Order: sequence, then structure tokens, then C-alpha cells
Amino acid sequence: MQSHRGRMSRIFFYFCLFLFFSIQPTSSEDLPDFRIGKESARSSFKKGILQLNNYQYGAAKESFLTSLSVMEDFHLARKMLSDAYFLAGEWQESLNELEILERRKVANQIWKNRAEILRLNIAGIGKKDGLTFFKHISGDDHRGFRFRNPTDVVVDSDGFMYVLGFETKNVVKFDPNGFPVGNFKGGLGRTFEGPMSFSLHNDVLYVSDFASDRIYKLSQKGQFMDRFGESGIGPGQFHGPTGLDVSSGQHLYVSDSGNNRIQKLNLDGTFLHSFPLPKAKFSEKLFFPAGLTIKEDGQIYVADKGNSRIAVFDDEGNYIKQLTHPNMKKPRSVKFYENRMYVADEANGLMIYNPIQEKWTKISTFRDASGDYVKMLKPFSSAYDYTGSLYSVDFARHRIDIFSPKNSLSSNLNVFVERVELSRFPTISLFLRVKNRSNQDLKGIRREAFRIFENSNIHPLVGLANMKEYNDQITVSLVYENSQKLKELSPNMDLYLGNFFSSITTKDRIEVIRAGKDAEKVYDYGNSPLDIYAKIRKSVPDPEFINLGKSLFQAISDLTPELGPRAVIMVVSGETLPNAFNQYSILRNIQYANAHSIPIIILSMGDEGEMVDVYKDIATRTRGAFLKVPGSQKEVELYNFIKSKKDNRYIVSFKSKTDEDLAGRYIDYEISVFFREIIGKAQGGYFVPENN
Repeated sequence: MQSHRGRMSRIFFYFCLFLFFSIQPTSSEDLPDFRIGKESARSSFKKGILQLNNYQYGAAKESFLTSLSVMEDFHLARKMLSDAYFLAGEWQESLNELEILERRKVANQIWKNRAEILRLNIAGIGKKDGLTFFKHISGDDHRGFRFRNPTDVVVDSDGFMYVLGFETKNVVKFDPNGFPVGNFKGGLGRTFEGPMSFSLHNDVLYVSDFASDRIYKLSQKGQFMDRFGESGIGPGQFHGPTGLDVSSGQHLYVSDSGNNRIQKLNLDGTFLHSFPLPKAKFSEKLFFPAGLTIKEDGQIYVADKGNSRIAVFDDEGNYIKQLTHPNMKKPRSVKFYENRMYVADEANGLMIYNPIQEKWTKISTFRDASGDYVKMLKPFSSAYDYTGSLYSVDFARHRIDIFSPKNSLSSNLNVFVERVELSRFPTISLFLRVKNRSNQDLKGIRREAFRIFENSNIHPLVGLANMKEYNDQITVSLVYENSQKLKELSPNMDLYLGNFFSSITTKDRIEVIRAGKDAEKVYDYGNSPLDIYAKIRKSVPDPEFINLGKSLFQAISDLTPELGPRAVIMVVSGETLPNAFNQYSILRNIQYANAHSIPIIILSMGDEGEMVDVYKDIATRTRGAFLKVPGSQKEVELYNFIKSKKDNRYIVSFKSKTDEDLAGRYIDYEISVFFREIIGKAQGGYFVPENN
């Protein structure tokens, strides 16, 4: 019965996608008729397309400009020139070309949307708007994936949502579009009896089973890994485990509600200790503790349900403080997002605390999609995802209420094709990014959400590459300032790069660029720390100016063709460097890095001064990091930080219906993407390869 219901849910889902796919493509822009004397415009355009797909953005710009000089009203060449400018980090120039097309009233809706997005990016508008109701996910929406009395929700880094059902004794997994993809119940002969809370750590789900007094460990695919615990009052025994979380020190903390304590365990379930101690003051003791969360600083926040408060402990269980409010009655869970604390109170809704303003706000009612006011009956937990969407668990209504930033629900997606791969023609691969209006890469989109038109012919079956193998390796361009000051400090490089290099694997690749009066690559992609140290230490300091701008530009250029997590690491003295960004400006480098989602990480010997302010700006605006070295504790996490910057591009492939005999013919395409009820589109084209 479950499999039949699951098939019915899928049929409904694909029916909805059918409606989406049935939408006709936007009118395409084909090549014009080239009159006598204008044929060279086509030749230059074709050359520019090939250069664009080979990451030769400067050459592509020249080819498209040449084509336009021959045929000024060649609109498609102007649009592709805009793309080349954007990918090269020249965003204002890219916008200028699109605005020319708009003024001439030849820009289609896709091109207009692209211009609007560029204006937002140039203006630096990337923050998320306030939240508004998006949708409900009811436990009865998908019969093969039902959940009843949900108690907790977790969203992973790719946007997949996991819902814990107490009555149905299961975990239901949903993709980012809200379609169920998994229903987990534990293991064969080891099913849940009454799961209450869970935590996701290093791809492992830790589930507290309130009814069986056990902790389960599952993979993200629902595979049973382990379970431990039993009923009792002794070490490692439980009486109604509720909340749990894993610390950065790889310890599992569990709220043992019936025993009024928190237990600290190793990840294999080995007991370490519990708190509060029996001799603790009455004000420090817990009474039916529920959810708990561990902050980055190691402090443990416990929803002390019986005492109507949030109790705070350090990582060894020493009591620190409490947070209370007159309206806090039955706190069930406590979570944090962007320095705000979210308390799900069974009796009073979702309470939000801003520690900077020391101010509480509350969500207990909201307007749904029909405009009706809805009351949260019995909120049990909450979660946020990377887009800034809030998920609220309503135990009594058997559903999840989702609230999203307003701009993500009212605008088209930002879809941009970086490259067209034709080496396996007639199979064609498109390398593309899908972003929202906050300039965030949207993740976890499945292949069913893509559709492709080629010369107005639909390709309903597309392939989607698995990026996991690429995201298991990193590629880094290490740029170092070739100055006398850095030369003096270079013998101590192991103090701040040692942990990074000790984490390097044989899959990882690093190049080294010396920033002197010119940019010089002194070490091609490899992974030998000794060779890299030697190249840097043997450098003769440049007595003239340091051309950091050109060196940074070269580093980004070298990384653009690479797949997987990529980053630039700049090692600098922090001292004033006149004319460092004269040739390639700070803004162009930032935009160039952002066009390809490449973070820039600055390791600076100094942390004050004009140049330091510049470095901090570069790091912040490229989603990188600024670290004062040696001395920064974060330098030990440098490798993991880079690896966390996953390559979120999509490689979508399809088999062309174009006859290979049409070699040299220009073929246009349109790709559409569906994400959370919003559509985004991009257009482009390619020339049928010759001599295949």
C-alpha cells in the first residue's frame, strides 16, 4: 500500500512538472542575415562563442566587439558581449550592453531580468527581506510519506528537510522543492518507538527515542548505523531522552528529561559525565529539560521546560545563567540563527530573543496564503535553512509552517550559463548557476526541475551530474606578497599554514603565484608543502611596487575552469602598498571572484591600517575570511573552511536533436529551472562542432 501511495504522490508531482514543462519557450534570438560585406561579423561572433566557453573572457570581448563594429545592430553579439563582461568581473560594462538592448526595445524578458539582477548586484543589495508565509507541509500531504505529531525539523546544507514524526515513529525527508524522497523508521528489528528530537552532524542523524530510552544514529539516506542507551538512572541510561546536539569537540549532549539532567557522551555513546551535579544549587537544577543547542563558543542552551526558562551551561556543565520571560510557559526547544535565539514554547508560540537589544518578540499567529489568520497550536521546534527560510513545527496540527524572505517569493531566479561543453556532441552539457535575489547559490535542485528547449524542441529528459566527487577535493591559488617584510617572516610560515598543509590530500591541488612588479606563477598545481615553502623562501624581494591586483586577477583566472571547492589564499604583510591595485582594481577583482563564486581568504601579518581595511573588504564581499596570522585560532580550520565552499554549479546534459551534418550551424537553446514555486530562465547558443 505504501509503495502504491508513493507512486501516486510521484504521479501528482510529475503532473505539476508537466504543466511547468508545457510552458512555451521565450522567443529566441537567432543569427541575422549577413549581407554582402558583413560575413566577418558572423565569423568573429563564432570565434567569441568558442573563446567564452574556453574561459578566455578578454579574447571573447574583443571578438564580440569586432563583430559589432562590422554589424552594429547584431543584438545577439551584444548580449554575448554582456555575458563576457560579467564573467570577467566588469559588471557595469555588462549592464551597459543590456541597457542598450533595452533602449532599442529588442531585449526579451530574459535579458531584461538579467539587467535587473545586475543592477541589484552592482548596488550591493544582497540582504534578505523580512519573512512572509510561504507554505504548509502537512503530514497527510503524501500518503507514502506520512508524519503525525511532528516534534522536530532539521534542514541540511543543501536544503533537504528532515521531519521527525512522534506518532508515526519515522523521519520523512523532503527535497528543497518540498517533494518527499525518503521515509526512515530506524533499522530492521530496531525501529523507533517514539522519536522526540534529532541533530545532524557530519552527515549523521542522531535521534533521541523518547519511548525506548535510546539514541539512534542514521545516515542522511536513512541507513541504520548504531543505537545505544537503555532505561535507567545510571550513567548512559535514560528516562525519556529529548533534546540532543553535538559540540565542535565531537561530544554528544542529551537532555535526559525524566532524570532531570544533561548527559555528555562520546559519539559512540560512551558516558563521560552528567550535570547539574546532585549538590548544585536549587536555582541551577533542571526540571524536565527538553531541547538543547550548543553554540559555537561551546555554551549549552537548554529548554528547561519544567522551570519555564532557558538554562545556560559551559561545555563541562557549569551553570552560567538563565534567560526568562513572563510569557515563557513551556519551552520545548531552543535554536539559534544569525545571533538570535528561537524558543518554541508549546503554550505561547515561537519566541525570538535579540541579545544585542535584549528584546523579545513573538510569532503566535500569522496570515496564510489565503489571507486567513492561523494560530500556532503547539509549536515544538524550529529551524532555518541557508536561504533564510524559517521552519516551524506544529505538533498539534501535524504540519510544518514555512516562512521565507519576501524577495525570494516574488522574483524570478537568477540563472546564468557559464559554459557549453560540446566535446561529446551530440551530448551537450551546460554549466550553470542558479541563484536567488540575495545572490545565494541555490542547492539541492533535482533534475526533474530543469527543462531545456533547443530550437524550440523540448528535451524533457535531462541528465544532472553528481558534483559529490568534485566536492571531495579542493583547488587553491596561493598568492604571496613578494616584499622584504614578508621575506623576514617567511621562515615562520609553518606556524599559520602548517595545519592547512597537513590536511592536504593527494586529490587536492595548489598553485603559487608571486606578487611582485608582475604576477608570476612559481609553482604549478601540485600538493607538496615542502616545494611550496621552498619556492616562497627562495624568492628575492621585489624592491619596486607589488602588483597585488594583477596577481589576484591571475589567481581567479586560473581557478575558473576548475571543478569543486576553489579559493584564493593571499599571504600579505598588511603594510601599505602604493599602487597595488592600479592595474586591476579592487572592485573588478571582487566582481570577478563573485561571478565564479570563488572566496578570497586573506592571511595578514598585520591587522591595522589602510591596506588591512582593503583586505577585510575583499574577504567580506567574496564570502572569504580575513585572518591575522600567526595568532588566529581560525587558521587551524582553514582547510575545512575551503572544503565547505562547495561547488554549487549544475552540469545539465541533454542529447541534441540537431543533425551532425549541420556542422557550423548556430543552434539556440533555453533552459528553465523551477525552485520553490519560482521559475528562472537563461538563453544561449552554440555552433554545431565540425570534424566530430
